[in-house]
Amino acid sequence: MPKLETKDKMKLRFLITITLIAILTAFRPTEKKTINLDFGFNVTVGQSEDFGDFSTYTYFELTKGDQKIYIDNSLTEYEFGDKLYPIVLKTNLDSYELLFEINDRPNKNYLKRLFIKNDTLFKEDKLPTFITRAKDLDNDGVKEYAGFWDYAQVWGENNNLTAYNPIIYYEFKNNGQLQIDSILTIERNKAIYGQFHGFSFSEEKEQSTNSLKLFSEELDKIENEN
Repeated sequence: MPKLETKDKMKLRFLITITLIAILTAFRPTEKKTINLDFGFNVTVGQSEDFGDFSTYTYFELTKGDQKIYIDNSLTEYEFGDKLYPIVLKTNLDSYELLFEINDRPNKNYLKRLFIKNDTLFKEDKLPTFITRAKDLDNDGVKEYAGFWDYAQVWGENNNLTAYNPIIYYEFKNNGQLQIDSILTIERNKAIYGQFHGFSFSEEKEQSTNSLKLFSEELDKIENEN
């Protein structure tokens, strides 16, 4: 048998990989289900994987009426076990924000936000999952969501250091759009960490583990707020 050249080996590995993917895909559940959302939106999901406590879906299709708006058949894993999500916000005439929970194990789950205008996707971004439903957390008459990006570990001598893990607060604008409440976010994180180090999770901005108690107390306050 002639010795395979480098390009031939690469082609062979590629063919083997494609074949394995095809085989694995063929044996994955293909049954789809449709979830009806507010304002006439529908989500059809498939390619499910059951983990016992939760299921994920790697096929995702968003429609409104007969219009297909967004299809995702990547390895992104959508999850629908939390009753808080999906969230659909009407932000203007024919404009919406839709939030879906994404399983990002081993990291903390996050939210994918889709911006829809005239039945067309024009932008998407990420938000942290929310601690609870929207509440008026600063008594200004406007409800807020709050969430944080990741779970902080401890390290250092006697485990006395942890990450900077800000709680981010989002408020509703007059048109229904969701945006960061900068004033509340800065105020509450200064109370936890002594000073505000930004809106992003960071292990490089090391904090004393004393902040974990204040962080936990703030979470309890958010959860128990009426």
